[in-house]
Amino acid sequence: MIGSAFYYIFLVPVILVSLTVHEYAHAIMADFLGDPTPRRMGRLSLNPLRHLEPVGTLLLFFAGFGWAKPVIVDPANFRVPRRAMLSVAMAGPLSNLIMAILGVALLKALAASLSYLALSPNAIMLLYKFCETIIIINLSLALFNLLPIPPLDGSRITSYFLPGKYRLKYRQFEELAPMLLLILFAVGGLGVILSPAINFSFNALNDLFGDPLREIGTYLLRFKTGGMQY
Repeated sequence: MIGSAFYYIFLVPVILVSLTVHEYAHAIMADFLGDPTPRRMGRLSLNPLRHLEPVGTLLLFFAGFGWAKPVIVDPANFRVPRRAMLSVAMAGPLSNLIMAILGVALLKALAASLSYLALSPNAIMLLYKFCETIIIINLSLALFNLLPIPPLDGSRITSYFLPGKYRLKYRQFEELAPMLLLILFAVGGLGVILSPAINFSFNALNDLFGDPLREIGTYLLRFKTGGMQY
């Protein structure tokens, strides 16, 4: 049970930082490619208050997925608008993937340091849950936003690769897309879609870094936990 408590303690700061980084990545990419709109609107900032959207933030707490306030860009300011819009769309999910990788790297560093650090099982579990929260929240944000449903980033990415004759029809789908998202949320469809992808991605990153989860678990088994659940 202590692990669950740690998870919720870390949830608020991790969500705030992860959402902020996601939207900041959109803004800084647009600014880099020549569109000053995000800068003028105050979105080129790491202040969470500039980026949070109440409903999307609450959903991330209670449903495991969510969104922040969209970054507004003006394609007319880009030299190559379609390519620039693709780059801006990809910047958000990519930033969350990088943060998830950072979380696994921290897990690996923890696992490699266990024999040198005089840490109690509780301290180890606290550090583990901190890293796990970073990984899960950022994988959730990245994968949710990659869904090809407008107005999510995945829809912009999908639109770029569609042939011209299908692109217009796909854009017409934008009017119905928010309702589709609400229906998927109401019936639990988003969880069915995203949970396997999140678990697969988590395990893949863990394996890529040499399975630090197993190393930490094995180390913790050497301690008498006094009935605590890990």
